[in-house]
Amino acid sequence: MTLKIYSEIIPEEERQFRLMFMGLDGVSFNGIDEFIASIPEDDDTIDMRINSPGGVVSEGWGIIDKLRATGKKITATVEGQASSMASLILLAASERRGYKHATILIHDAFYQDMYLKKGTAEELEKHAAILREDNQRALDFMVERTGADRDVLEALMKEDKPMSMERAKELGFIHEILEPASATNTQSPTDMETKKKIASAFKAFAEAIGLSVKMEAETDPVGYVLTAQDGTEISIDKPEGEDPAVGDKATPDGEHLMPDGTTIVIADGVITEIRDADPEDSANQSPEVDLDAINEAHAAELAEKDAEIARLQARVTELEASQISDDQRDILAKVDKAGGAAWLEKSIKSSYRPSQRQRQEQTVQHSGDSKTAEALAAARAKKAAKRDRVVRKNDDQ
Repeated sequence: MTLKIYSEIIPEEERQFRLMFMGLDGVSFNGIDEFIASIPEDDDTIDMRINSPGGVVSEGWGIIDKLRATGKKITATVEGQASSMASLILLAASERRGYKHATILIHDAFYQDMYLKKGTAEELEKHAAILREDNQRALDFMVERTGADRDVLEALMKEDKPMSMERAKELGFIHEILEPASATNTQSPTDMETKKKIASAFKAFAEAIGLSVKMEAETDPVGYVLTAQDGTEISIDKPEGEDPAVGDKATPDGEHLMPDGTTIVIADGVITEIRDADPEDSANQSPEVDLDAINEAHAAELAEKDAEIARLQARVTELEASQISDDQRDILAKVDKAGGAAWLEKSIKSSYRPSQRQRQEQTVQHSGDSKTAEALAAARAKKAAKRDRVVRKNDDQ
């Protein structure tokens, strides 16, 4: 499900007050808790979108802990800004990205109380101690989640200045800068493979029904994707089949625990370290994926599809061979009306001749013919005349 953090982070009481008297909304721990409770049981992902100026520290930490306690895969996208406490909520996600012109701002914690008119040195020192504690906790969390140098982050907090997405990626706050959809190829390797199979099946079927289809060859992209234990997809920029190695280009930055227990460390788009699995933890690792079995299953599935295409081709050929023309249908209808196969067989075996020719035979008689020949000719003429009447009767029907 999609979680939108598009306003200031404040306690629930203040949120209700703003809604009632000012018409302004906010993001509170209660609201996040209700969102998490509404996620379907079969949905293991949270798509978090952030455009927030930050807010109350205690409320923000509660939201971070609540999100991480779900155990779900959290992805986050910076849309506009992730400032102050919102920048820490961003780091609750394991996969982070930002739009090209978005910004991230980190700064020292500060105390703001409009009702505090006076205060002793001891009271102010107490507040100062709390603020220094908040700063250290924020630094600890940022170092843990980004892998950036602590001194660099501390200097940026004191500078209190928005950083670009390029700088945020260098420091590990995000793993990817999102370009406009029209300028990127969003097809995954799985999508492209599926499209190839569909195109191949379509081509085979088209050829089966007599259509000529020209398919343009596609060039396979260089690179492949590995999936870490937490679901993060790691893109390795090298030919598929070659194991990842230190120095290979890869994304996203960070430490990624793989299903076999090894850890791939990526910094600035390059693999800087590959750590072997800890023997003590090997028993707890996810079972190794049997790629050969998966490939065999895919091959069997493709073979089944090929067989189905062959059956379709044979059926199309059979149907084409069984087709007759309109003229042939008319002839068959007339034969059926005249008496069917029996009538046709009788007609083929008869000695019927056109009436004109028979009239000629009747007139071309020699004076020397015998009476027997004359009688035979008369009988034939009578038979032909009768047959003419039958044919004309059938034609009239």
